[in-house]
Amino acid sequence: MHKMISKRGASGVGLCIATLLALCAAASGQDVYYGDIPDTINHGTAGTTNPTIRAYTLGTKTCNISSNSLAWINSGTPAVAFNMFRLADGRLTQIGMSWAKHACCVSNTSDSVCPGATCSTSGFGLRPGCRDTYNASWNAGQNRLGPRSGINPYSATFAALAGNTGNAIFKRLQVLESDLLTAGALYFVDGVYVCTEEAAQPTQLNNASYRRATVAPTTFDLALQGTIVGGIPAIRAWRDHGLGANTPDTSVTVATLDIPSEGRFWYAYKVTGLGGGQYRYDYAVYNLNSDRSGGSFSVAIPAATTISDVGFNAPFYHSGEPYSNAAWNASVTGCAVTWSTPETFTTNPNSSALRWGTMYNFWFTANRPPVGGTATLGLFKPHTPQSMAITMSVPGGCTGTRGDMNASSAIDGDDLQSFVNCLVAGTAAGADCDCANVDNACGLDAGDVNAFVLALTGQ
Repeated sequence: MHKMISKRGASGVGLCIATLLALCAAASGQDVYYGDIPDTINHGTAGTTNPTIRAYTLGTKTCNISSNSLAWINSGTPAVAFNMFRLADGRLTQIGMSWAKHACCVSNTSDSVCPGATCSTSGFGLRPGCRDTYNASWNAGQNRLGPRSGINPYSATFAALAGNTGNAIFKRLQVLESDLLTAGALYFVDGVYVCTEEAAQPTQLNNASYRRATVAPTTFDLALQGTIVGGIPAIRAWRDHGLGANTPDTSVTVATLDIPSEGRFWYAYKVTGLGGGQYRYDYAVYNLNSDRSGGSFSVAIPAATTISDVGFNAPFYHSGEPYSNAAWNASVTGCAVTWSTPETFTTNPNSSALRWGTMYNFWFTANRPPVGGTATLGLFKPHTPQSMAITMSVPGGCTGTRGDMNASSAIDGDDLQSFVNCLVAGTAAGADCDCANVDNACGLDAGDVNAFVLALTGQ
């Protein structure tokens, strides 16, 4: 299981927005910020594995962009988790993840990668305005890597590190080698911080940053490209680079969803016309810092919609993380395409929920063009509310009066045969069978018959 702007805007405006967010966040409280990814290291494979898995680590230039010191606790806070993504065939997917690298010793240096910051000469830990740098080799130390399951990203609490070590890929950013061989693909890496002093604070919201990387064809080494997009996770790369490196795809919409009294999700979507009346609907959801996690994703569809090629992608947990890697269950009903964890939180708290610092993909093909509609993200752990509606493009339905099967501006006997055909066979020549959904409820059923008869007789 795997698991709006110009070209200048993708890099220039995006970075300006990120800088403004960072400066606003720095006005109060503490604020850790992933200022740059300076280098990477390729750890190779762990010998003969099937499938072959490669491992990487990213370097970190970490900023304190607040006016208060950040405690830098050895084997504790803050911690950063690394991810890798692939953009191919118009779809961005996450193809790898690491455990979380916990803090060690701190250095305080001035650096232009820290927006608007002047390194303070007083304070403790990571001082206000200062930068701390770890190269990728240092971050790769396995005794400093802890499981993501040991961190609550919203309350920013940390379990103690076990400090155990293993082979070359153990705990590190693991990627299937086959996912690095896609012709014409673009690749991206990001890192997501969790910091104790930011617990339940708005300053948590700029803790992810991403950068593009290329993959060497034979050695599989990563070469970092361009500049970092600070304060924004890699899901934005889908739009920023969707038509090629540094060429935005304005058909991709990217936005955020905040859970009341909890964390933030990012989401993105794109609809691609395939010809012959078929459309591919692509959705991605990135959990920035929600401990409640995602447990289901549902997209509303009209009655009598033909759905095919339903798909799902998620990266894989590894190295002893307790979380399941089981693919989400997918179902198609008369009113929705829905994906959900194989087990509920009550049944198995370690089911394959969409957890922090992770992105899942959902897609299908439908025989209807897109309109503005609603998808629903359900949370995995108990919360109020338990689900959130998201406005996005979904397959469109009846554009006229329900029951008026021939679009004659009247519901009469001429509509009767098409209505019956839709009800019985799910199709009728020259008619949209969603218009047979007269009661506008889920699916076509006896309720629609009653509603059609009432409309036909003028009642």
